[in-house]
Amino acid sequence: MKNDTVKQLLESDDLLVGISELSKVTGVSPRQIRYWEQKGYIESTGEKNGNRKFKLPMVIKVEIIKHFLDEGYTLTAAVEKAQKRQKNIHQAKLLLRGIVKEIQQIDDQYTVIHLDDFSNKDGFYLIRDNKTNQTTYQIIEEKTEITIDLIGKWFEISEK
Repeated sequence: MKNDTVKQLLESDDLLVGISELSKVTGVSPRQIRYWEQKGYIESTGEKNGNRKFKLPMVIKVEIIKHFLDEGYTLTAAVEKAQKRQKNIHQAKLLLRGIVKEIQQIDDQYTVIHLDDFSNKDGFYLIRDNKTNQTTYQIIEEKTEITIDLIGKWFEISEK
């Protein structure tokens, strides 16, 4: 995945979904969604024809609110926790925007994220083994071709 594509994904909030799609994706009924909107917990784009459309941040917020409700929080507490979490997500987006250089899938088993342009180090790699859910990292100062053999060595080192 090219750096520009990663940046676009991290910066894009232009996705719009209707209330029925939002309900399907999140498992929150359209009635609840309308109630949350009426209370000011979430907001739609306010389409002129009366159809509600929700941007990506609202889709995420509905999902987070539902998560906290499922954990037993009251609606008010769930909304407060969702707002805090969304602020954290936003800060993470800002942080990652300039340092994610490349994301690779290797052998359908490993996800490798190349982070770069740190003030103190170059070539920081996060590696996740999707089969075992193990994660490790490596710091390499030169651009290196990431191969399955190299990843295997990295995981051997991290297990010691």
